[in-house]
Amino acid sequence: MHLKVQKRGGREYLSVVQNYRQAGKTKTRTVETIGYADTYADRYDDPVAHFREYVAQLNEQSATEQQPIELSFGHDDAIGEPFTPPARLGAAIALGCLDAIGVREFFLARAGRRGFPAHAGRVFEVLATERMMHATSKRESWTARESFPRACDFTFEELYAALPCFAREEAHLDAAFRRSWARIGGEPDASRIFLICGSYAFPVDGGSKRASIAVALDARTMPIGYHVIDGRLGPETLREAADVLKERLGAERAVVVAGGLRDPGPTIAELARTGDGFALYERDFENVPELAGWARDDDGYQPAGENVSMKWRVRERALPGGGQLPVKEVVLRGGGYAVQRRHAVLVSSELDMGEAAIVQLYRELWRQAEPFQPLEADFSSVPYPTSAHDHMHAHFAVCYAAFLALRMLRWKAGWSHNAADTADALLRMEGAHLQRNYYLFNYRSPVTDAIEGALGIPPARRLRTRSELRSVPAAVRRTFGE
Repeated sequence: MHLKVQKRGGREYLSVVQNYRQAGKTKTRTVETIGYADTYADRYDDPVAHFREYVAQLNEQSATEQQPIELSFGHDDAIGEPFTPPARLGAAIALGCLDAIGVREFFLARAGRRGFPAHAGRVFEVLATERMMHATSKRESWTARESFPRACDFTFEELYAALPCFAREEAHLDAAFRRSWARIGGEPDASRIFLICGSYAFPVDGGSKRASIAVALDARTMPIGYHVIDGRLGPETLREAADVLKERLGAERAVVVAGGLRDPGPTIAELARTGDGFALYERDFENVPELAGWARDDDGYQPAGENVSMKWRVRERALPGGGQLPVKEVVLRGGGYAVQRRHAVLVSSELDMGEAAIVQLYRELWRQAEPFQPLEADFSSVPYPTSAHDHMHAHFAVCYAAFLALRMLRWKAGWSHNAADTADALLRMEGAHLQRNYYLFNYRSPVTDAIEGALGIPPARRLRTRSELRSVPAAVRRTFGE
């Protein structure tokens, strides 16, 4: 609120007014009419100064007290035109997490440099924020920019023009994220790292091109780096990923977690050669009579969740080219682990890990699959000439930032809810415009309570203003000690 002073016939007319945004424009409503200033001259030496102080007191009182908010609607009131975008609290929270891992700081420090488009930082924020909440196309993310917590005045073409910058800077972005997380969560224990490896098909020139990613997790299962593989997963590419990430992170040993390998035998032999480990999905276990017979035998299964049972064993596995290696085999029966087949068989070198921990590593493949999944819409009708290499590497840089930020939010909330539920809660935390600057929020769940509680955000507020939402990213960043 502020004091409005109008000149009327040489006299000053005073009123208390409040500005608000509607349909992208600033409007004003009168809160209180005071009258002509000269009528108060017998009471105050300077009526204008007095009432400015009065408005300041009203603002202070409003900020410290729970004042009722009165909004009025006629029975037949129609929705205004043009449509006012929703206020997205979930997007503001996601953006604050990205701020905490250093996204905004990284691009602000390089603003104006050659090769850094003017909108590069904001484009990265928009794409990564949307990816934290759901897998969405770049056009959909760009279309939703009007409801983004920060101003977005870039074109769709400028969005794509920023992608080569992301691809070129992916190593520096990765290093910046790692430094930020070390400040927040402490230096990671990288003596043994787990590489969660997924392969994805990118639509290119009417066909498809494979690219893969290995995301390194530390002992706390927090992401601490990644490596892009230009091609499919295999013994040589997985060996290369393990070597690159061990050297980058100062790790003594890497454990590769992968699924979809037609024959894991050569990969097992390649990793065992240098003392690295593995937790692999046995895709064609039916072709190994001893393994298939053991998996089908009902003996030894124990309950492992709703409609899921599990058993395990340690045995010597013959390696291609000769020799044997002790491995732990875990088989899951039922549930969502084996949708197309009755069983899912995992084989791991990590004899010191419990069978449940090995299954948890396997589940990390599922957690990675959707956040990193490319969408065909992103690679068709590209409005700016972008090479397939730059496009794929930019895609992985954005997805990794979103993956890390969401993981960090779950860590802050005590791992109380899984990634899918956390992302869905962020997506649902949006408010519809009512009047003036007020937005009505009507979604609440145990997940939203956990998120807001962990970040110090007033929980389950029904009414919020745009200005309150704009302050959320900075508040979230502060809770991470940044």
